[in-house]
Amino acid sequence: MKDDEQSVRSAALERARASALAELERVPRVPSWQRDATVSVLLLLGWTVMVMGAGTWLSIVELDRLKGRWLSLVLLTVVQALGILAAVAPGKPMLRKVVALLSVTAAIAILAGRGSGLATTTPALACSTSHLAVDLVPLGLVLIALRRFSGTLGRSLLAGVAAAATGAIAGELSCGRGWSHVLVHHVGTGLALALGCVLLARLRQPETFAP
Repeated sequence: MKDDEQSVRSAALERARASALAELERVPRVPSWQRDATVSVLLLLGWTVMVMGAGTWLSIVELDRLKGRWLSLVLLTVVQALGILAAVAPGKPMLRKVVALLSVTAAIAILAGRGSGLATTTPALACSTSHLAVDLVPLGLVLIALRRFSGTLGRSLLAGVAAAATGAIAGELSCGRGWSHVLVHHVGTGLALALGCVLLARLRQPETFAP
């Protein structure tokens, strides 16, 4: 009788084990955050290169501006890469503080690199609209990346800044106006987009609430 009961128990355990293994096979493996971050950074930088290429072909982007604005461009590229990394990396509060400081430094460098600027007949609002248009794809990319993490203010804001860096880079190479214009239509537009990223991230249900 005991042997029969033991056999029944063994058979039940085998069935439970088989069911558990089958479930594990059905559930996809969760990719590492490093992989997600790397893919997001490459896509973000790749889009920026495409925008610069298209702008150069259309004679909107002027590569001669690289000489006088290389510092702001380097800072913006670093903010773009590290911003998305800091937004999706588990923990790492110090990295987020460093990226926030770099973002402020990049904004100061953008303003410091402009004098009174050049006169132009192009409406000032054109810079704001083109900035937003260029940043729509990066915004979508960072919002997708944020879905795997809890929607904290810091993460969402840094992701938005990383997305806005694309338009800021384009603005540095295509606009010759002065600092007051840049403050409103470049830095201001980038800040508005970053805040928009925060609002949109809060509206979307995250796939996980990892800290």
